[in-house]
Amino acid sequence: METLLSKFHDGDWVKGKTINDELFQGYIESINHYQNTAKVRIIQSDNPHIIGKLSISTLDQLKHYEESALNEEGHLRNFIDLALTTHDKEWFIELTDALKEQQQRLPSS
Repeated sequence: METLLSKFHDGDWVKGKTINDELFQGYIESINHYQNTAKVRIIQSDNPHIIGKLSISTLDQLKHYEESALNEEGHLRNFIDLALTTHDKEWFIELTDALKEQQQRLPSS
């Protein structure tokens, strides 16, 4: 049990299943250690009706989202859109800098 308690934190990007068995990708907004659950802001899902909403998942249904996948150009652009939507200026700047760095590393065609 201790490994699940320390494995996830608020703000972690995760993928998994909701308590309603919907596949998703999103980030943790809060964790309830007593119930072994997390409230996750859904960014992508097989159920389009829950995208952008909070959903509950048990901690044993969650996996950390791979760091390398988060740095792909398409994901960075999606996160930039999310930062604009949430008015998170600091995150927006961080993401646009990461996108510029990635584009400079890619060989030009």
